[in-house]
Amino acid sequence: MNNNDTFCSVLESRRTVRSFQDKGIEQDKIERIIECGLRAPTHNHLREWHFVFLKDIELRKQILEESGAFSRTPDKKFLNEALSKIDDQYQKELYSYSVPLQERILLSAPEVLLVCFKMEKKLSECASLFDLNNFASAWLVVENILLAMTAEGLYGVTMVPFKTERLKEIVGIPGNIEVATFIPFGYPEKEPTITQIKKEPKDVIHIDKW
Repeated sequence: MNNNDTFCSVLESRRTVRSFQDKGIEQDKIERIIECGLRAPTHNHLREWHFVFLKDIELRKQILEESGAFSRTPDKKFLNEALSKIDDQYQKELYSYSVPLQERILLSAPEVLLVCFKMEKKLSECASLFDLNNFASAWLVVENILLAMTAEGLYGVTMVPFKTERLKEIVGIPGNIEVATFIPFGYPEKEPTITQIKKEPKDVIHIDKW
């Protein structure tokens, strides 16, 4: 198998996982994953990224209880109201499975990673796409991390926080640093099969004009 086949195999194997084995993750694998993240393209060449691992379960509980970063386990009425606003059947299937799991995922995952990045302006003050270059670069890091995890037999899920002000206070993150996403990850448990939407290149490529 050549390098191209290996890379494509990793791409094909990557998937979102929300249930994990009760098994620790080797430190050398974690370091390789972060090293791959640091190889992502960056618009200013400074690689102003930081990574926080939330290992303390009590700290994770505090974040859930105080930060407002995520909704707690929703009651049935709340979930039904949220699902009623979704038209796409595949998306509705995904949300009905995943939303009730958010709290459990954060508390049960062997590792929870915060991917952080430096912002020149607050996100609320960004007036153009150019102002979001740091934010965009952070998500290139996230993609590298997810693919590196796959290559190591690890899987996870990205969980973007609703808000981060109190979260940053709890974790001690400086004011000019923002949180792109949480990534709970570990060795996967078997999960229900969620229907995937497949698209072909010919259906999304446009030449010269839309």
